[in-house]
Amino acid sequence: MAIRNEVKYFTKDERERFTKTVEQAGNTRDRVMFKLFFYTGMRISELNSLTVGKVKEGLSYEKLIITGKGNKTRTIPLVNGIKNELQGFLSWKQGNGESIHPNSPVFCNYKGKRISNRAIQQKVKQYCVKAGVRELSPHAFRHTVGFTMGNKGEPIQVIQKLLGHSNLNTTRIYVEPDLDQITASMTRALG
Repeated sequence: MAIRNEVKYFTKDERERFTKTVEQAGNTRDRVMFKLFFYTGMRISELNSLTVGKVKEGLSYEKLIITGKGNKTRTIPLVNGIKNELQGFLSWKQGNGESIHPNSPVFCNYKGKRISNRAIQQKVKQYCVKAGVRELSPHAFRHTVGFTMGNKGEPIQVIQKLLGHSNLNTTRIYVEPDLDQITASMTRALG
């Protein structure tokens, strides 16, 4: 049985502090990029491979169709919080001279090229330090989505589908009780 504390994810406090730091110290790209991570549970490679055309199409249909691990495609609904951010970001890109050609990357570096996975990892590290939270990787956003949904009682099959897991056992870590939940349950049941 997996224990949640072994898996690195943002606690509610860490997520709030990280988000607030990015809002205050980050640029427009970083704010949207990290919100997209928190809203979708995408892998870094999935987020980084997004093109303007894919996002525009996704905004039209209110869902992103992405290609993930093992070259498998999956659909991620665009809930209002991130849909509005992406629409605004594409307008911002156009207004700031960044390419909005359908094949152009969504997230670019200062040279207008696709931001590298390594650069995203460095940004996560920098914002973690600024926010005063433990250093987490971009994959922690994915775990955060899984754990948040699991803690809210969402069905394991929904979490599995959103995260694109082919095996339900991979998703099970998000719904396994942690030590605090076991303690609370024992206290309620056993006094």
